[in-house]
Amino acid sequence: MLPVYEAIDIVQVISKQSGHTQPWVVVANTPKGLQSFVVKLYTTAQIQQYNSVTSEVICNVLASEFDLNVPQAAFIDIPEALLFNKSLEWQELYGKADIRLKFATAQLSDISSAIPGLPKGYYNKRISLDTLYAFDNLILNGDRGQQKTNLLVGKKAWLIDHELALQTADISNTDWANFEIAEKFSTYHLFYTYLKRSIKSKKKHYFDEFLEYVHTLNINKLNSYYQQLSKEGYSVDRNIINNWLQQVKQNSIIFVKSLKESIE
Repeated sequence: MLPVYEAIDIVQVISKQSGHTQPWVVVANTPKGLQSFVVKLYTTAQIQQYNSVTSEVICNVLASEFDLNVPQAAFIDIPEALLFNKSLEWQELYGKADIRLKFATAQLSDISSAIPGLPKGYYNKRISLDTLYAFDNLILNGDRGQQKTNLLVGKKAWLIDHELALQTADISNTDWANFEIAEKFSTYHLFYTYLKRSIKSKKKHYFDEFLEYVHTLNINKLNSYYQQLSKEGYSVDRNIINNWLQQVKQNSIIFVKSLKESIE
């Protein structure tokens, strides 16, 4: 389960140009002391259309299972009283946001957004390029691309923003006999060009690590998070998500073969 904290101050509203929402930076009191979090203020309409909060939570948990770094996640309550001395603009944003507990991640320091076109070695030192590419195809995430990378880099690389992943239309009714990696999850991916331009001897071993993680993935680990989401009033397509993950496990050889074919 994710920890639940109450915000004690609102520090900043981040520009909407950085994503689909205008996240807030808040300070919350945690067992480790005061900590800053980036809170996603989704509207009720966004949550209903995309199941954004469920996607954020489940993908945050799954990423760690593939040894990919994600900021610590939490649910944050922002008391209305914190808005009394804030600008009218902030009060209006708060009023438009869904009233339930809000998904948040710990604010990272000394990081910047990933930039397409940097030397491949720069990213190789911070993250497994083929594993991230494969992971984004596992969660059907077309939102880590050239324009909006949704990857923060410092000494390590950190995955953020998975609100558009695991959409029901993408993970339902898969024809494994004719399975292919969809273009929207391949050619536009941040790391696609790096992988496609790799030499054959390198490509031969791409996705080996990912395959091992798929085989050892324990889907039941998600159960407590599903229960928490339901308790907080969020719609949870547990059966649809779990069925997709189980299908990938059962058809992992086909899945990895398709990944390799997508970068040939």
